[in-house]
Amino acid sequence: MMKMGITKKMRPVMTAEMNIPLPGTLCPKCGSEIPEGKLYCESCGEEIRFVPEFEPEVDDSIASVMTDVAREIAHTGEETGGDKDYFDIHLRIPKKALRYTAVGIGIAAVITLAVIAIPHVLELKVFDRATRASEETATQQAEGNMPQAVSDSAQTETESEAGASIPQAPSISVSSGRYQGPVTVEITPESDDVRYYYTTDGSKPDDTKERYLGPIVIDSEGESTLRVVGFNEKGESGEETIAMYMIEPAAPDAPVILEDSGDYTQSTMIVAVMQENCRITYTTDKSEPTVDSTEYTSPIKMPVGNSVFRFRAFDADGVGSEIVERNYHLVYARLISEEQASEAVIRVLIEKNVLLDGSGKVLGQDGYNIYPVDSIIEIEGAGEYYRIVERYVQADGTTTDTGLLYAVNTNDGSVHRLGYDSSGNYTLFTLRNK
Repeated sequence: MMKMGITKKMRPVMTAEMNIPLPGTLCPKCGSEIPEGKLYCESCGEEIRFVPEFEPEVDDSIASVMTDVAREIAHTGEETGGDKDYFDIHLRIPKKALRYTAVGIGIAAVITLAVIAIPHVLELKVFDRATRASEETATQQAEGNMPQAVSDSAQTETESEAGASIPQAPSISVSSGRYQGPVTVEITPESDDVRYYYTTDGSKPDDTKERYLGPIVIDSEGESTLRVVGFNEKGESGEETIAMYMIEPAAPDAPVILEDSGDYTQSTMIVAVMQENCRITYTTDKSEPTVDSTEYTSPIKMPVGNSVFRFRAFDADGVGSEIVERNYHLVYARLISEEQASEAVIRVLIEKNVLLDGSGKVLGQDGYNIYPVDSIIEIEGAGEYYRIVERYVQADGTTTDTGLLYAVNTNDGSVHRLGYDSSGNYTLFTLRNK
């Protein structure tokens, strides 16, 4: 066997077969020789390591030394023809073990690289696959072969293609409110697969209640609550639609007044026609007729002058119809002249002992009264009148107004004292009818 000269200051080594220090191994700390079979230095207590600690920076150095050793061994063996199974560098290592060690190190290195590299390769493949899928999707969308992204609700419907979607709240034709007479409600179907059920008494609808097959007629007087819900083909219900209706009794027809509004020149009777089982009331002061207003029982004589009539029909329950209004202007032909009107006033005052004679002589005074026509006025509901002012004429011819007014009807010649009410409207106090 060939022995190579390697100094004793080399790091402790072990045989590959025994895994124990060889004789002559020195302590790396104090330099003392380690007894055979011992795993620590008896002088300083330093522990002898089985596996050398390799650091990255010394790997190349080790590899270089091992290469040189291998070459020298090969060269020596050829020269000496010695034993090719072992070489001696203060330790004996089988060549086969050395080869196995090198193979093991190589396998370990390959495994380490695989552990590090495989996740990255897989990640790259997954990323590449996702990228290619995204590119294909974008291409299909650009070519119109694939729908764009949808909203959450639309996605829910898409995902539920295997089943039925939840119905939406039903859409009805008549909203909540107060109505006179029956109300007809229709439902706009969401789809042919949705069935609708409803109640009108306010109870919760389900698929055991009345099914919607056509317009819903709500005709019960008072308050009714309509509740409608839809069910899909799986029997799942959606959100309800609720509406409240106040049904008032149907109002009677408005009365028919035969005399239209307008001007009249002769005596006219106002006739009203009512619906069966109803009564008619009316007012002449422009107020709204109520059940307690003046009741129409027979034709009404149209007043002379301007008048306003408002008529309304009421049924047995006191429900009123629409109001019918009529405006009349009745003016007879003037049968009395202004002179006749003045003479009529003087005659009445003589009868009342206010005047002494037809000249207008005033009792106890030197002068006399005159009664000229001041103007023609129209009093609402009473007709057309001559407005006459009383004036006193003194002995010297001076004329002054006494403040008294008279009115004579232009048609029938009736004489009235003329005054004013608190609102400034004319009032009549009859002195004599014709």
